[in-house]
Parts: sequence; structure tokens; C-alpha cells
Amino acid sequence: NLRKDRRLTIKQGKNQNVHACPYFSMNFRAKEQYTTWSTDGHLTKVGSTFEISPIDSYDFVPAKGYGPALDVQSMRAERKEAEDANGEGNSEELFGVFHSFEEATKFAKSALQAKMISKDQVPMPNESLIAKELTVDTIEALYMYEDMVVCHEFELQSYMCHKVDKERRVNINKVTVSATHGKPSTLYVACHDFGEQPGCHVFNVNDIIMSVPKDAETSMDDFEGEFDVKHNLRKAKIN
Repeated sequence: NLRKDRRLTIKQGKNQNVHACPYFSMNFRAKEQYTTWSTDGHLTKVGSTFEISPIDSYDFVPAKGYGPALDVQSMRAERKEAEDANGEGNSEELFGVFHSFEEATKFAKSALQAKMISKDQVPMPNESLIAKELTVDTIEALYMYEDMVVCHEFELQSYMCHKVDKERRVNINKVTVSATHGKPSTLYVACHDFGEQPGCHVFNVNDIIMSVPKDAETSMDDFEGEFDVKHNLRKAKIN
């Protein structure tokens, strides 16, 4: 079994404490901290520059069976350890690993207690952006401290999804960047404004953000499990 043979739990090194690599800065596709992780806010400042390293696997999704096999129980335990160390208490954050987009969508509806959800998928850039100096041209706020489910595609149509509630203070911005003499491209940048190490990182291509439409009912009494997904932002395209 290829998936079993390649099984990997995302952990920090034995000599690192929970502050050395915050859970929320972990790139699940690359099994490393995002190389774009920064605490000075430059990812959301017009005119600033940065690079995306090949290490991030930003625009490359591994084929089925070739991404990391994630151990959800260990991830939950590590998250609780980090919360205890930071004095944050129990956030009751929900996790799940799903091997189809349909399963991820069902999880999001259940976690958000919603009949309908909006979903927004990180687009492919207009050209390769890897290892180039990128300049921030424009910034648009998409999500500001909202309840949402974020699904990271760690291999083709396989997702590590987790719920982020308002108290976690995460905002997501659509950022237009360009390389010298290059075409403008759209990136999604998540900023985490809590804990001892607030910071921002660039989402990988194909990652998905799911949320409840502003006019949707969110009562669990009305939740029936299977509903058509409504796209409030941009229709997510799953190849």
C-alpha cells in the first residue's frame, strides 16, 4: 500500500519547542513551514517585494499517493500542546483529512452547520512565480475574522481541512503581484493575528476557503447533510 508505506506525521523536531514552528504556519503540502511566513506584514503592503521558494510546492500538487499521509490524531494533539503552551485554552478546532472534494465539502457544511456554503479556490498564476522577485501591486480583503473552513490540497484532490472560528482572528486577502516584465497574478495571503507569533503566509494553488453566505441560515436544526453548494465568490474549479 503506497499510502501506508509513505505515511508521515507532521511534527516539529525533537529539539524545537512549539513556538519554533507555529501550527498555523505549517505548509501541509510541503511538510515544512511556509517559506513565505513572515511577521512584519510585508505580504500585504503595496510596493513590498518577496519570493516564493520551490520548497513550498506552491503551484505543484503531488499525484494521488505521493503527498504526505497526515495523522489527524497527532495533529490534534500537537495543536492542543501549542494552545496549552501559549495559554490559549481549547479552541475546539475541527480537523479532517479527505480524499475527495465531495468529502471535504460535506465536512465543511457540518463544521459550519450550514445548508449552503460559499467556496473560493486559490487560482493558478498567469505565469510561473517561483524564485522570482514579486512586487505587491494591489490588496483586497476577502475574509475578515469570519468562521470558515480552510482546505489545503496536499495531494491531488486530497485535503487537510480545518475549521477556523472568529476568535482565531484570521483574515485572508487577495493580493495581486507581478515579477519584473511579467504578467500580474493573484495570490491569496492568510494573516493570523493571535498568539505570540502573529504572521502571514501565501496560500498554495488549489487550496480552498469555505464559508457561510451572509444570507444563509446556520441553524443545526435545519442541517440535513446534503445540499447543493452555492458559490458566492468565484466558482471553484476542480480538475
